[in-house]
Amino acid sequence: MAYNLAQKVSGSAKTAITNMASVLSSIDTLSLCNIHATDTVTVDLYIASQVTTDVTTTGVYAAETEAASTSSVTLTVDNGSGSASAGTSDMFLDERVYKSDGTLFGTCTTFGSTTSLTFSGGLSSAITDNDILFTGTRYYILKSYVLPANATLVLDNNELRVDPDVYKMYIKLSAGDSAVDVITRK
Repeated sequence: MAYNLAQKVSGSAKTAITNMASVLSSIDTLSLCNIHATDTVTVDLYIASQVTTDVTTTGVYAAETEAASTSSVTLTVDNGSGSASAGTSDMFLDERVYKSDGTLFGTCTTFGSTTSLTFSGGLSSAITDNDILFTGTRYYILKSYVLPANATLVLDNNELRVDPDVYKMYIKLSAGDSAVDVITRK
């Protein structure tokens, strides 16, 4: 039995494709529909690793030491030279954050600023001053793809089949772009 799942995505912040965990490994098609604007929309569609063996450096450093905790932790970060302006919301918000060896610190639940990350679920491992922070490696399915107005791009299962236990799928529109409908068919 086939069915469709739909989601409207707007704004330039990355958005997790919802309802994907149940269908990601058995998806038939994923359609991106640009029907809400008269202009083109530029789309990034990617999967991000959720496992400790596939992490990539963010180039951001912990600027303090924090103990493992089950309570919310706000971590000050910098770029390693003590300068502010280290991270971005796209880089950290709702991402699992790791040490270089794959040790999980926790999930960043609030991006307070370029120098402040919050882990509301606490830290599963201690962070030491000057630890470099890593997140799951991103693999782009579409990178800066320009979708014409009133057009639909259909990707089939050969282009999308991934393990939902290993990857999380995200979509991101360029700043100033309107909205895109994401429709998955299983």
